Amino acid sequence: MKIQQRIEPLDWLRGLTALSIMFHHMNRWFLSPLDSTTALGRLGVYGVSIFFILSGLSMAIVYNSYIKNIKTAVEFFIRRVFRIWPLLWLVIIVVVIHQYSIGINFSWKLLFINFTTLYGFIMPGQGIAPGSWSIGNEMVYYALTPILIYCYNLKIWIGNIFLFIFFLIGIYFAFYLIDAESTLSLQWNTYINPFNNLFLYVMGIGMYYNLKSLKIKKGINLSILLITCLLFSYYPTNDDLINVIIGFNRLFFVFLSFVIVLCFYKMEVKLPKILSNSLETLGIATYGVYLLHPIVYLGVDALHITNVFLNYALISIGTILLAVFLYNFFEIKFIKLGKTFTARLFKNN
Repeated sequence: MKIQQRIEPLDWLRGLTALSIMFHHMNRWFLSPLDSTTALGRLGVYGVSIFFILSGLSMAIVYNSYIKNIKTAVEFFIRRVFRIWPLLWLVIIVVVIHQYSIGINFSWKLLFINFTTLYGFIMPGQGIAPGSWSIGNEMVYYALTPILIYCYNLKIWIGNIFLFIFFLIGIYFAFYLIDAESTLSLQWNTYINPFNNLFLYVMGIGMYYNLKSLKIKKGINLSILLITCLLFSYYPTNDDLINVIIGFNRLFFVFLSFVIVLCFYKMEVKLPKILSNSLETLGIATYGVYLLHPIVYLGVDALHITNVFLNYALISIGTILLAVFLYNFFEIKFIKLGKTFTARLFKNN
């Protein structure tokens, strides 16, 4: 079966979002934590939300006509494992070695659930690699993807019922489970529960099935994107990031995140080739940028450089170069191996 080609603007969005999350973290490391009043602070939270929507959309684009039965569902999940595990394992090993060097050990149980990504299913707050809670969430969503795609292929309204149910669960978190009087850091394990963010992933799948035929004129699309980005940046909120993930604000920022992804999905813009290629390369290596920048930070921090700008530059450039290198010479080999393995595994079926 021929797999649909990548949609270039979605790669641009992936790359830009990964950069925003990296700069959000660097600001926290070298200056001070950002609150909900800043665009970069909000992107520290909703950058991952955008990734979830993007992930659901991408899975639907690529696998909408591929997943048809149990065999292809298993094949899909195995390929996702070959895509996700190798780099995650590499980062986990680096973190474990670093932590061991400063006297911190991990139990065999914790190592097991991290190397198998089972932590996403049973202990989402126990990811060893920094930021890997979202990877654990993704593995839960991948396990549900064949069912969701089957339902949407059966009847779009059936898929939309699931989207509505998961949206209601998200509402329950935003209005009832997460306490507006506390802080995000104190309720982090509640926020990263896979069921709090599942509706975002399903929104991405729903975007494909409900809006794949939608056409938006270039000028209108860019205008909507500009207005959405301005609202995302300047909509008034107060202090702690808890204020952008509760109540009406949760609905508002999720809506803005959805519109941003939709605008890039329907974008028909030609960028200068050097810029387009750079953003596409960054987008393809996004997984590495997301997982590797805390590791690069450990290396740069060991140099004890006092100049903040130089730290930013070293981490940014080092992360991007390492991510691109590992994608081309490490990750892609396992992606191909996953395809070869599943082809041989099911060749007689």
